[in-house]
Amino acid sequence: MGTTANFQVLRSAVIAASDADTWKKALLEWDVTSVEEHPTSDGVCVCGQIGLLWMYTITNEVNGAELYPIGSSCVEHFGRTDLNRRVDVLHKLAFVQAAANAGKTVEMTTEFFSRAALKFLLEEGAFTPDSYNHGDGANDYEFLLKMFGKRDKTTITSKQRYKIRKLVSDKIIPFILADPRVV
Repeated sequence: MGTTANFQVLRSAVIAASDADTWKKALLEWDVTSVEEHPTSDGVCVCGQIGLLWMYTITNEVNGAELYPIGSSCVEHFGRTDLNRRVDVLHKLAFVQAAANAGKTVEMTTEFFSRAALKFLLEEGAFTPDSYNHGDGANDYEFLLKMFGKRDKTTITSKQRYKIRKLVSDKIIPFILADPRVV
């Protein structure tokens, strides 16, 4: 872990906003709760690092305190796989949002999705129950996960491609565009 001046500033900010009084304990109080893309990469992290493109908000789950903006490098200093995964998921969702806002096609590729992002969408309620998924949104998730995991994409039938496009356009994109965690 870092011992740079920036790390010390980050450490002080996190401890000051935590109930815990040590770095090791304070680390456990925080979650990554949102992402914002800075249009000109001029964001400045709470540690003082300049030139951030992706700025994250971290929220203390014990006392509700927020620190913003935090760069992904600083999130890595927490040494928590779950936080790094959340950064990756929010980053993917931000790519989906940007493409949708630009009128571009969002496809079931690693550019826009990951297994973790699909699981996040399931857990957060993006796959609403309907007659097509037999009243269980988990069926949509399982279908997309299976399609995402296919090594040979040429084996995906036209009917499956249609279903993928409909799930992305009718469920995933509207969910992400309405999600305040992706700004």
